[in-house]
Amino acid sequence: MYKVWLFSLLLFFVFTYSFAQDRSETVLIKRMIVACESVKSSKFTMVSTERMPNGKFEVSEILAKVKYNPKSVYLYMVKPNVGSEALWIKSGPDSKVLISPGGFPYVNVRFNPHSSLLRQDSHHTIEEIGFEQVSSMIRYSSQQMGDKFYQYLTIKDTVSWDNHSCIQIEYDYPGFAYFDYTVKKGETITSIAARYFLNDYAVLQANPSVRHFDSVKPGQVIKVPNFYCRKIVFFIDKLTFLPLKQVIYDQKGLFEQYEMKSFFLNPSFSPEEFTEGYKDYKF
Repeated sequence: MYKVWLFSLLLFFVFTYSFAQDRSETVLIKRMIVACESVKSSKFTMVSTERMPNGKFEVSEILAKVKYNPKSVYLYMVKPNVGSEALWIKSGPDSKVLISPGGFPYVNVRFNPHSSLLRQDSHHTIEEIGFEQVSSMIRYSSQQMGDKFYQYLTIKDTVSWDNHSCIQIEYDYPGFAYFDYTVKKGETITSIAARYFLNDYAVLQANPSVRHFDSVKPGQVIKVPNFYCRKIVFFIDKLTFLPLKQVIYDQKGLFEQYEMKSFFLNPSFSPEEFTEGYKDYKF
């Protein structure tokens, strides 16, 4: 009787410990989602490392100001095209991005955010800068997978990064794979990726025969990943619970990395800072 009681007690503690471990990771990710969706404005330096089709990595650095409701974005390029600027305000489906090249030919131009010229060598559009895509992707995936979603989370360490104490948490999805998708009338690579909360650049790269985001045709069969990535590592700030660094892997290795350095949460911007006539800009 004593041995049975002792064994039951041991099982209880093992179960409780295991549950507590899972619970801490689940709570952390849920707090991250809430934090991402609570941001009203931000200012930071974004360092992006993105893998190109040739296997090489492009590194860019921009100074960013982001405000929500309506979403407004100002970017100043530090590298590679130093001095170029971009301004975008979400005012409808046809909202254009104002571009100042910062050099010859010294002419401001306006483009659709999904223009092939703006998407060249870029994994994301100006619309996606911030935390919305991350939080939306996790919400969607957790709803699709249920509690199973959280079993692939592992808290790795507490690290110091860019003067922030961060919790490093990894989502490693061994079931990452591609499935066949038949394109329907009116669909593009971008609209298909949006339906499944994926990166459209990743979908494009998975289909070498497809040249552009909008060049698929009805009835065409393409490869689409069943999750955003194979593995993603978040560096979550312990004070704000925001993922200030994100490292994303696919089946080939590192796919993209984003670092939000010198991050300021909810700074106050004057309305003029999201206009082309602002005194510090050169539009």
